[in-house]
Amino acid sequence: MSNLFSKNSGLVLVVDCDPDRSFRLCEQLTSSGWHTVSVVASSEASDAIRRNGVDVIILRVDSAKTEAPSLLSSLRAKTDVPYLPVIAITDEPDEQSRCRYLNAGADEIVGDDISPSELCARLRALVRGKARHDDLRAAKEALSSSLHRERALLKQLRRDNAHLLTMSNTDPLTHLQNVRYFDSFLENEFRITRRYNRNLSLLAFDLDHFKVINDMYGHPSGDYVLKEFAVILERAVRDSDVVARTGGEEFTIILPNAGADQARQFAQRIRKTVSERKFIVFGKTIHITTSIGSASYPENAEITDPHMLVYLADQTLLRAKQLGRDQFMSLDEMDWPTRQQLRRQFETSRPKTEFDPVLTADVRR
Repeated sequence: MSNLFSKNSGLVLVVDCDPDRSFRLCEQLTSSGWHTVSVVASSEASDAIRRNGVDVIILRVDSAKTEAPSLLSSLRAKTDVPYLPVIAITDEPDEQSRCRYLNAGADEIVGDDISPSELCARLRALVRGKARHDDLRAAKEALSSSLHRERALLKQLRRDNAHLLTMSNTDPLTHLQNVRYFDSFLENEFRITRRYNRNLSLLAFDLDHFKVINDMYGHPSGDYVLKEFAVILERAVRDSDVVARTGGEEFTIILPNAGADQARQFAQRIRKTVSERKFIVFGKTIHITTSIGSASYPENAEITDPHMLVYLADQTLLRAKQLGRDQFMSLDEMDWPTRQQLRRQFETSRPKTEFDPVLTADVRR
């Protein structure tokens, strides 16, 4: 370790207005193993630093000249190196002079009578300090660069995750919500509706004779009809409603804060719009209709959980299709024996959920 600290290596820039004195000092340093560059004015120092990659500066100052400290400040201002140590050599290194030079930017103040060995030792100490400073700065820059890359990667990861989440919740053909999102949203909305005693309605849609459209006009035409039907649904609902594609030609709308009458108005308006719409595909006009079923909570008293709400909306949709299609059927329009039968059918096959009264009581305990 002592050999490492006693090794003279590096480039020293000597700034001295006296060329002969500068030459003697450079010879002395060169004989001790240092590389040297000399200039006669501080204004030339910045060019010398840029060209040579200086490790330390020796600045010769005359204490008799009042502008001596300003030379140090000017030298610091003209160099764009983050840290470059400076030794000032003066003929009168008294306390007042040392303070002035240190305040002006010098790292060391020595007198003319300094020995070559001590000067080399001070140069080595400053070069070691510069090396540690440069290493620390390089490490900081590397860390900053790494953090910048990590932030960019994290930002991209968040965008990718948001995109994946959108894709996982979106039907790729119609860009409506898919079954996964529909189930999750409905369960949460039903929980809020029950807690705050609000209304919640469900509209189930099915395109009538859609298989005939695919068979007669081809699947691309059928896909076009599905996308256009999705646009009709999205334009008809409120911002708070959720439109989802829940099957091949089956769609469902969740209507928060909407009772049976409001759901009926929604459904009839959509049914009329679809029946009057002409779908022109590849130069051919396709006419379609839709059947709609509806169930509402808590107006339909038999509904106790979101699964029953979906089941009963689907059953009213089937009844609308049985009545000749292009029809709307609400659960409260069915006779009571039929509704009781539908409830028994659901009770025999329904899954146990947190909405079940027994399970809810257990959770509260």
